Amino acid sequence: IHPRTAVGFLEPIEKNKEFALFTPRDKRIPKIKIPKISWPSGFQSNPKLYSDILFISKISEWKEVKYALGTIIENLGLNGDLKVESLAILREFCLDPTPYGDDIKEFLPKSSDIPEKEFDYREDLRKQCVFTIDPLTARDLDDAVSCKELPNGNFEVGVHISDASYYLKESTRLDELVKSKATTIYMVDNVYHMLPVELCLQCSLLPGLDKLAFSVFWEMTSSGEILNERVSRTVINSCVQLAYEHAQIMIEEPQKIFDDDQLPVIHNGFTPEYLTKVVNNLQMIAVNLREKRKQNGALQINQVKISFSLDPSTGQPSDFWIYTNKAAHRLIEEFMLLANMTVAKRIYEAFPDLAFLRLHEAPKPTMMYELQKNLETVGIHIDISSSGGIQSSLNKYVDDDFLGRSRMVVLNHLLAKPMQRAKYFCAGAVEKDTSFGHFALSIPIYTHFTSPIRRYPDIMTHRLLAASLNYCDKPNWIPEEVAYIAENCNRQKYHAKKASEASSDLYLAHFIEEHQPYIQEAVVVDTKERSIDVIILNTGSVVRIYTNNFGENVTWKSEEIKVQQDNISEDINVKKMWKIYVKFPKTDTEVETLIVLEIFTL
Repeated sequence: IHPRTAVGFLEPIEKNKEFALFTPRDKRIPKIKIPKISWPSGFQSNPKLYSDILFISKISEWKEVKYALGTIIENLGLNGDLKVESLAILREFCLDPTPYGDDIKEFLPKSSDIPEKEFDYREDLRKQCVFTIDPLTARDLDDAVSCKELPNGNFEVGVHISDASYYLKESTRLDELVKSKATTIYMVDNVYHMLPVELCLQCSLLPGLDKLAFSVFWEMTSSGEILNERVSRTVINSCVQLAYEHAQIMIEEPQKIFDDDQLPVIHNGFTPEYLTKVVNNLQMIAVNLREKRKQNGALQINQVKISFSLDPSTGQPSDFWIYTNKAAHRLIEEFMLLANMTVAKRIYEAFPDLAFLRLHEAPKPTMMYELQKNLETVGIHIDISSSGGIQSSLNKYVDDDFLGRSRMVVLNHLLAKPMQRAKYFCAGAVEKDTSFGHFALSIPIYTHFTSPIRRYPDIMTHRLLAASLNYCDKPNWIPEEVAYIAENCNRQKYHAKKASEASSDLYLAHFIEEHQPYIQEAVVVDTKERSIDVIILNTGSVVRIYTNNFGENVTWKSEEIKVQQDNISEDINVKKMWKIYVKFPKTDTEVETLIVLEIFTL
């Protein structure tokens, strides 16, 4: 349901003293007539004062075809100001950045000490080598790992997740607020936490402190074969807060002797050498688990993601870089996936009517078929019969040279488009023959369990898991209620993701504006009769360039490409593809040049 609000500008209507006109930045929303009673102070006498001010308007009714009727509900501030623009993004995606007030303090823990009675029914792992691996600046430490060698030569691998649901009591006013937010929002300049900051700190698995957790254990061989598994509530004491950079060095240089200042403080008597050994045992198993997933048909579509450095005095972007996914990241990802899969099976077996699960449906066949046929015109052949088929096809085009890397950026971008959005759902609120499978992971059942500090679905999963372990009664829920919560989580997660992307676009635009002309390499991802879409390789940004903007004295012509279409359905019409021939004239320094623009042209 649309909230009927929009961000935009207010301007007077000529020869109309009773209404002003609000123009939303989102072109899908109609222009809104604003009655005089809702105008900001001074607008009537000097409307130019507000020409660069961003407002929020709310539609009250829409009876005219051309205009809706509404009111001004907030003055955001000056258009172009980074803080104002960031707030506008949050408002556009209906996200509330308001921090928690003092009225929720009664629901926060009175002490950081763990009550003695908790030790009566939890496993005490405080003397074991448990540690976290996270981004260097991470504050919300949801997850930790452990790995110890067993006398039989196998390994006991543990994933330990903050027991946030212990502190966030169900049906309290705080729980209702957290449920409404449903997710932490990551903007370039700020993080808006789902939980109150005090509770984030209480739940975070900080080193050297006793913390409550849910732990999933597997006995595994070095090849990643799982022999048995179990889940328990535990007390842990993380011995160190490693960054991905630290773990990566341990993986790349397992014989390295670390100086005292090269690693964070290590607690509980463990040494850098011992930690390096544990990290490498985990890495060995993770590589094998990943290979098994690939063999089972898992699909990985990687898109460019950028991070920013901000000037501490101005908040302006001073630099940006592409986020790289290295072995240390993949190590943690692999065990988090395994924990989520293990818990999904357990809660569904225990509570098939209430299980809070995550579904990823197969891509829409018509879009995949269209893409397949379009790519064939440029010699790229994709098997679209399954997730494994797509991945195997992608693997054939992997190459380490510049052209090969550019091609993969385009293929990943194009393949992401037909993919359906993963969504949360209640197992007991869908048709009985509904498949619970996760297309990309190529597994039959999945949930989210490993990030309860920043995702409300994980809180729901924890409550079900606690009941399945007989720590508490089965939640007094009905499937329709769980389905409603799942829908809110889907909506909030999507809006938070779009806001985060818009925030990156905003800061990138400001960076480019300050450093123009900013010349970057790009590759064509789509062609139309009079325009091309290109993806900028260093940012992942997609930009449309119209032929009439090619430049003075540049000539061009477009030619339709004939796309071979199988007669599989009358409902499928493959879109037209084009080649655009561009001639650049001779200059004092350059000879006349002719280029052909089509998909993959650099």
